[in-house]
Amino acid sequence: MKKIIKKVLFLLVVFAALLPSLTQAQTIVKVAVVGDSNDPIWEIVQENLGDEIQIELVSFSDGVYANRALSDGDLDLTAFQHNAFLEQETADKGYEFEVIADTYLSPMNVFSENISDLSELQDGDTILIPNNVTNRGRALKVLESAGVIKLDPDKGHLPEVIDIIENPLNLDIVETDPAIIPQALPDAAAGITNSDLAIDFGIDPVQDAIFAIEIDPEEEALQPYINIIVARAEDKDNEVYQQIVEAYQQPNVADYISEHFGNSIIPVFEGASAEG
Repeated sequence: MKKIIKKVLFLLVVFAALLPSLTQAQTIVKVAVVGDSNDPIWEIVQENLGDEIQIELVSFSDGVYANRALSDGDLDLTAFQHNAFLEQETADKGYEFEVIADTYLSPMNVFSENISDLSELQDGDTILIPNNVTNRGRALKVLESAGVIKLDPDKGHLPEVIDIIENPLNLDIVETDPAIIPQALPDAAAGITNSDLAIDFGIDPVQDAIFAIEIDPEEEALQPYINIIVARAEDKDNEVYQQIVEAYQQPNVADYISEHFGNSIIPVFEGASAEG
């Protein structure tokens, strides 16, 4: 009997010792991303967070579906889109979202497997651009910066193909799913897509570009294209989400981005170093 009592007491002591860890359940936060090029960045964020909050990345091939999932409550945050994309999605679908953090700015450049410079374009050549509103407009602005076309200046940062007012080479500008543009490059003179999608396909967004624009995070024209972390409006002050933002906007995250991504991803948050 004494042995039984001692065993019971021992088990009670062990349970009491484990109780704090059992009651402190880990908080899991689902974050939507597009592709997997940014996964290493989130690994650093997770290290900064520690063990009590666990980030679960949910990868989508199209950000439209990620925003729908956030609105439906299937996700907690998104971390793939820039301001212009969010603005258009909100206007089209009435989402009640809130930006809770700036992350980085990525260039959108021109790639090709058939020419080495845009000066080699021939009459009637095909150029592939993204088929979603905001990235289509950005791609057209890139082509205008390269001197290939001229756009209606009244259309701002969301021009459409019909807003081209000068196209001296009669280029066939084809709107395509941005995720397949890298693999479709052999079939076109050139193509423009997002940096993360290029990286996923093994393309260096800067070094492999046949035309690249200079990126200055302070330039007003580039503000719509700053990438952001987004929550539902009612969750904008969520303490756990704010801890994730704090863990992201740290110097070691900025240093990692600068070291491993070079000029293809430029951190823009306050924790970024001057070099980054």
